[in-house]
Amino acid sequence: MPLQPISLTEKAAKKWGTKQLPRYRGLGRVAEPGFTNEQWMEGQLILISQEYFSFAWVPIETQIFFGRPSPELALKMLRENGVAAAPGLKSWESPPSIDADVDVLKDFAATCLDLTTEDVEESLQGDPFSCIWHGVDTEECFFQ
Repeated sequence: MPLQPISLTEKAAKKWGTKQLPRYRGLGRVAEPGFTNEQWMEGQLILISQEYFSFAWVPIETQIFFGRPSPELALKMLRENGVAAAPGLKSWESPPSIDADVDVLKDFAATCLDLTTEDVEESLQGDPFSCIWHGVDTEECFFQ
């Protein structure tokens, strides 16, 4: 059930592209260190944008923010966290089923990562900064 939306200041509204943030009643899980004394606690889901949301635990006045990683960050995280490259690229006629062996699913994910990496690198044509877009066509180059 929706709650009264949160009204933003003019400055915040400009940053987030909206004047109000929708929010909903919900339950969030909390626990003590070591995941002891875990319990569900009343809170609010707050939708900030298509890329961000937060959950606020009202009784303990704690809030956590979540953001959707960029495709580049997702690929980097896959590379750095144990997804091994497939030995030679396999050809898959169709994705494995969700019930397939974990090693088969990892192999499929690694193949997808390798193919995506090749595609991205090929589209950059040797210029690692060619994919940075700033929302306007300009001669200047800058980082955000």
